[in-house]
Amino acid sequence: MADNKKPSKKTKAQKIEVKKKVEETPKKEVQSYLVPIAFEREPIEKNIPVADMFYHKSSNSFTLQCYAPQHEAHVEMIVEGDISIEELGNVKMVSKAENPISWITNLNKSREFSGNPFIAGEAEEIYEA
Repeated sequence: MADNKKPSKKTKAQKIEVKKKVEETPKKEVQSYLVPIAFEREPIEKNIPVADMFYHKSSNSFTLQCYAPQHEAHVEMIVEGDISIEELGNVKMVSKAENPISWITNLNKSREFSGNPFIAGEAEEIYEA
């Protein structure tokens, strides 16, 4: 026995209400980036975390949080300027002022953090409310 009921039609008000509920869901958007910086000691010892570099999209600003005062000045000098990245034998410069997101996400690939004596980790995306 087949049920011959027609699907119920929603009124315009019900359709709009359903549509509003879908639109109310906030989509995640990256608000900040975090790059951990370490003093390279491996393979003999563990790498020593010395700082975290933050980029805040809302204020378009960078923050360096150091954990090892003896390395702070050296790390500050490295992160003050532009970085260079070697790709297929060519050196590409990434400007901190002109393209801050590319700068922070490519910090770990930069020649400035090639283990002499510091290394930068991969950029982590931070989703804030």
